[in-house]
Amino acid sequence: MRTPSGHKVYAIAAEYSSASELYEAAKRVRDAGFKRWDVFSPFPIHGMDEAMGLGKSWLSAVVLIGGITGLLTAVILEFGPSWFIYPVIVHGKPFNWATVPAFFPIMFELTILFSAFSAFLRI
Repeated sequence: MRTPSGHKVYAIAAEYSSASELYEAAKRVRDAGFKRWDVFSPFPIHGMDEAMGLGKSWLSAVVLIGGITGLLTAVILEFGPSWFIYPVIVHGKPFNWATVPAFFPIMFELTILFSAFSAFLRI
């Protein structure tokens, strides 16, 4: 955007005394056609995303895919060797689902790890 004198506007700041004034100002800025701007408040203001014209973030889908990838990685790394590649019968116990609870911590940790990395890297 340009000022009436022809200069480009790089930044502007304003302070409002109430949340409702900030909300209305955000709607006016959105309607004026500005694309890259932000609102700062010490507390969340209900409906501010709509007032700013923001859509739903795609980051939640990326984090979900990262979490599913981490879970599947853990399942393959744990069940593959212990049940299919090198099955070892310990103390005469058969292979059944009783051994699965021992794998839960690793599955949980890899799910969280992959989710965090995908959120950080925004694959």
